Amino acid sequence: MPSNNATGNNPLPATLPGGQAFAGQDLNAQFSLRIASNTDPTVCTLCPVWNVAGASDIGLGAGNRRVYLLATRGEFGAAGKNGVFDTFSRYHAAYAQDTWRFNKHLTAIVGLRTEQERIVGNPGVTGKRVAYSFTDQWAPRLGVTFDPQGKGKTKVFYNFGRYFEFLPLDLAERSLSTEQDFYNGRYAPISSPCTVNGVSTICATKNQYGTVSPIIDNAHFLNRATNGTGTGVTISAQDPSSPILAGTKLGFAQEHVIGFEQQLPHDFVISFRYLDRRLKRIVEDAAVVSPEGAFTDLNQVYFIGNVNAKVDAATNPIGFKYTPGTADASKPASCRVNSALPFNATTNPILYDNSDVTDSNGTTVGAICYAPLGKNGQPAGASIADGVPDGFPDPIHIYKAFTIEVNKRFSNNWQLLSNWNIASLRGNFEGHFRNDNGQTDPGISSLFDFTGGDFNLLGDQFAAGPLNSDRRHVVNIYGSYNFSNDGWGKKLHGLTISPALHIESGVPISELLAHPVYANAGEIPSGGRGKLGRTDTYTRFDFHIDYPWKTSERTTLKFIADFFNVFNSTTIRLPDQNRQTTVGVNNVDFGKPVSFYTPFNLRLGARFEF
Repeated sequence: MPSNNATGNNPLPATLPGGQAFAGQDLNAQFSLRIASNTDPTVCTLCPVWNVAGASDIGLGAGNRRVYLLATRGEFGAAGKNGVFDTFSRYHAAYAQDTWRFNKHLTAIVGLRTEQERIVGNPGVTGKRVAYSFTDQWAPRLGVTFDPQGKGKTKVFYNFGRYFEFLPLDLAERSLSTEQDFYNGRYAPISSPCTVNGVSTICATKNQYGTVSPIIDNAHFLNRATNGTGTGVTISAQDPSSPILAGTKLGFAQEHVIGFEQQLPHDFVISFRYLDRRLKRIVEDAAVVSPEGAFTDLNQVYFIGNVNAKVDAATNPIGFKYTPGTADASKPASCRVNSALPFNATTNPILYDNSDVTDSNGTTVGAICYAPLGKNGQPAGASIADGVPDGFPDPIHIYKAFTIEVNKRFSNNWQLLSNWNIASLRGNFEGHFRNDNGQTDPGISSLFDFTGGDFNLLGDQFAAGPLNSDRRHVVNIYGSYNFSNDGWGKKLHGLTISPALHIESGVPISELLAHPVYANAGEIPSGGRGKLGRTDTYTRFDFHIDYPWKTSERTTLKFIADFFNVFNSTTIRLPDQNRQTTVGVNNVDFGKPVSFYTPFNLRLGARFEF
């Protein structure tokens, strides 16, 4: 990895916070080919020419554009001592419970659970491990049941519980093991001499796989280079001692349930239950840099903690908007190294400057620069609290459900199990696993990697709305009938038939843009969650049959047949919700089906009982 660009301008740091080497590190990166400009052939003349089929002539010949390769995500952390990667965790819990029966009407169950998790990262090349213990997690439980008649046929109940999350090792592997990220680096592709419009120039060339490869050296590093690109890189690092803020505890949800249950004649039972479950605390990684700030030379230093609107873990960069195209000398003086002195590119430059803030569509929305120091006099973005909240929202995840059940115990040859769940799931935080961008990084998702910023480049990512799995109605009806040895049962003795009906309403459909910094698809809700309505209601009818054939006094051969989705409902499960495949590139499959419910299928079997 180069330490500076083609002309030696804007050198990258030789070391990261804590002294880890940066320049010259191996880079495991993903690259995507990007067009430097669709209108101006003089933008990035260090960039080689590439022919885009069907594109107009902007002065380079029909379809020709100058292109570069963008490092959308790169990692350069050490694998570990002697090449061994080793993480582990330890989990301990204790639980006490007691039941108090006050009289025949009132019973209470009281419990208390405590748990602790210690996660240990990879030792790295130094052989030293980074570890953290989540302690002082106390989870009370309470259940109260009231029987007004004291006959065991009626009950009113209330339950309360606090439930802590358990963090998988993914966090230890990625955040306690010196993972370092480098992205937004722009490199010229491998190229060869060619002639364009009669002028000798250079053209990008394909490799043996039909794609283009970057040249990762100083001469072809285009960021802030003369005749290169004006955009800075982003370097993400964890605190080398421990990225987890002191006092961080495991996340938890709290649940309240109130209900009523009544036993009816003929073995029927009806019940009503209301549930309210809310995430009250989460564990997530975050960095106090906005998307537009990430394209400057501000380091994106991650921390892990109980992220909310009150968190103050770093020195907030102080930004100043200005009009794109403004000369350096006329930009806000507060962005200069020394605001009291005139601008000088060498002795008093602007360190943190994004003169071309673009959104996920690649549209310029403004310009901004940042003061070198924060409110507390510390370098902008430093891991030092400045007395100002870091700019994150409160995480919201609220599930409410009202459930009606009508059940009948097996008697007179038949039984019934049925329920109707009416629910709402709203918020801005799904939990450990995300359905929108498909991320499976519990506790370290991309959701809080950036603050909201001054240009709303994250769209409605932090706005509360119906979450991806919000399903308003679910109905299940399951019945079972067994033929006995009387009437028709004489011929069908032992046959059991079980019809089942399942109905579920649709889930929200959103329009998701790519992340303006990471360039990942499916990150940014545009126009609010569920903007495009919901998927269709799905109805499925299943049928089960089993018949026993008694082969001897002690043995039985039972034949089984299961028919699923008998009427072959072909409802679309989900459409493609990604408006873009990456920044500025529309997805041609947006809105098209990506998954269907399973069509009609059956299962035949036999079971030998003895």
